[in-house]
Amino acid sequence: MSKNLVYTLALDLDGETGHRNLAKLLVSSLLRTHFSGDILVFHNSPAPLFMVEREGVREVQLDVAEVDENPLEFMGRAQSHKHAVAAHIDPTGYDRIMFIDCDAVVVRNIDHLLAEPDELMVFSEPGTRIQTHAYGGYLAEWERMSFDREGFNSGTWAVAAPRFGELLARWRAAETRPPTDAGCMREQSAFNRVVLDWDGAVAVWPHREIALPLCNSHAASYHDYTNAAIVHAACGHDLDLKLRFLFSVFAGVFLFDPQMLLFNILEM
Repeated sequence: MSKNLVYTLALDLDGETGHRNLAKLLVSSLLRTHFSGDILVFHNSPAPLFMVEREGVREVQLDVAEVDENPLEFMGRAQSHKHAVAAHIDPTGYDRIMFIDCDAVVVRNIDHLLAEPDELMVFSEPGTRIQTHAYGGYLAEWERMSFDREGFNSGTWAVAAPRFGELLARWRAAETRPPTDAGCMREQSAFNRVVLDWDGAVAVWPHREIALPLCNSHAASYHDYTNAAIVHAACGHDLDLKLRFLFSVFAGVFLFDPQMLLFNILEM
């Protein structure tokens, strides 16, 4: 019987723990929603995320050498590790491999997202245009002038396991080329280039499945994001804001009961 894999990436500057804690929220939410596959976390934390081992969860500690750069430059370099970890993932025995950014929580089971027959599964952000700097850094001029489509978010996607290595190799190759828009989000724009050039079947997940309430007004209402399968806090906001927001979503989904038991224990 085939099995799926979800992997995520959490890299922090020395002494910081924001992405580590975000990844822990994500993994905990996957377990609490009974994801049927394996979970793999790449991080550079000096300690494991979980002191008590979780079945089906594996952690890989990366040695990410820090250079003299500001946090935004480090973030850009860290994001490129999404496709730099290919050597650490053996797709053998898996049916689908899915990536989820660590600044996300799963609020209901995601197995159905991996049941598509297509080779590549992606999410297009509601109300966006692929020509903008967030997605279109590798568009040709004719594409920039003629395309009428939304941009693809590189923080949530899945691919058939036999083509996983190929996808990451194409992504890495695309990002090494000079973009046509120097001010673009390079990693995500390269991902959009790969999706546009993909030579197999591509499925686009429905907008209702993934919500981006901190950066997309088209998916910001409470009912939109609490009814989604994944709540992704994608944006340029600081980590404290993301942690506060995603912890509130996590607590509301997994720790709430009508009697407010946990609250009443804490506030005796």
